[in-house]
Amino acid sequence: MSGISLSPQLFQEIQQAIVKQEPSAAQDTGLVIQYLGAIAGYMLGSQAMPTAQKEEFLGELKGFIEHVMKDTDQKHQQQRQTRASSAFGIWEPS
Repeated sequence: MSGISLSPQLFQEIQQAIVKQEPSAAQDTGLVIQYLGAIAGYMLGSQAMPTAQKEEFLGELKGFIEHVMKDTDQKHQQQRQTRASSAFGIWEPS
């Protein structure tokens, strides 16, 4: 896999394109993810290469997706913990 650059703008533009095609995807993140999977599958299936090579790439892609998901999940958990641990206040009964 080659290096890629992700950005919030990229995510927004891709999601907007999917919502333009399927308006109900605006309220259904799972549907957006299904579209992304279908697009990847369609593009890979359309390549002029041996099936074994496509399947090898698909296996690498699955691993890459899992790595990005786990890394992103870990970062979000750390952010939630940081916010929770930095919350401070004094409560006094009335």
